[in-house]
Amino acid sequence: GHGSEYPVVRARGIIPTSACNLVELLLDSGRVQQYNKMSLCRIDEHCFAEGVDRLSECSVTGIRGEAKIVRSKSQPPVIRKPVELRLLLHARRLPSESEEGAKYLTIGRSIWETEHGTADAEDTSATRCEMLLSVNLIRDLQVRGEQWCEITTITHGISPPGIPIYIVKRV
Repeated sequence: GHGSEYPVVRARGIIPTSACNLVELLLDSGRVQQYNKMSLCRIDEHCFAEGVDRLSECSVTGIRGEAKIVRSKSQPPVIRKPVELRLLLHARRLPSESEEGAKYLTIGRSIWETEHGTADAEDTSATRCEMLLSVNLIRDLQVRGEQWCEITTITHGISPPGIPIYIVKRV
């Protein structure tokens, strides 16, 4: 299928903050440069629903949690032109049957079509990159009595032009 020649990357780590704080950081376009030094900018183009902790459906959209379209530009050291992503980003708190802490799920998927259903091929200021799927599961942990969180991330993306596939598969 489309993109099947590209690898899927899975990683897991623990971070000294709560799951809620980490999800809020990941959703806040104004704070991206705090965790991504290659980021040039990220803007929210459209917000469908707000409130990552909302467990009930939005009365207008029927969406639980937060959903928006974001556009970002990054400047990796290997590529001459910035790399641009445009994502449908959704995040929500997962219902919990116990009091063990919060769990969140974030999902991202590239969207390049305009409101007319076509791609904007005239803009050549950046190299477009396609994120087939990005999923993060973020959950609270207690580490030696302190609040931490665990993030498990799975990403399946297509490398931008100019990066050979053998390098993508090695990373």
